Amino acid sequence: MKRATPRPRSQASVPWQLPPIENADIFALQAVAKGIANEGQQRRAWEYVVRILCATDLMTFWLDPVRNLSGVDAQRATDFAEGKRWVGVQLRRIERLRPDMARELGLPPSQETPPPTT
Repeated sequence: MKRATPRPRSQASVPWQLPPIENADIFALQAVAKGIANEGQQRRAWEYVVRILCATDLMTFWLDPVRNLSGVDAQRATDFAEGKRWVGVQLRRIERLRPDMARELGLPPSQETPPPTT
């Protein structure tokens, strides 16, 4: 049985296309960029960047016969999508990273002064 109306795509047609975005996401990202975001906006912006923009939880294999995306073009799309996903994975790692673990992971020392302990 064929659908009368096509279901809206939750994912962009190609990985370099901007995924669907709601006005609240736009306002949240703009507030973060300006340094004026409240807690809810910060969480919404983080979720949009990591889950939607970086497509961290999606498969990165792109093969689409409808758009004639195969062969070298499919490989490029897959590579691009995997690059986006890698950024999302790194953001999640940093989210969970303890500052004292950075040295053990071989990361360069921070040039910032650590916050005072009270």
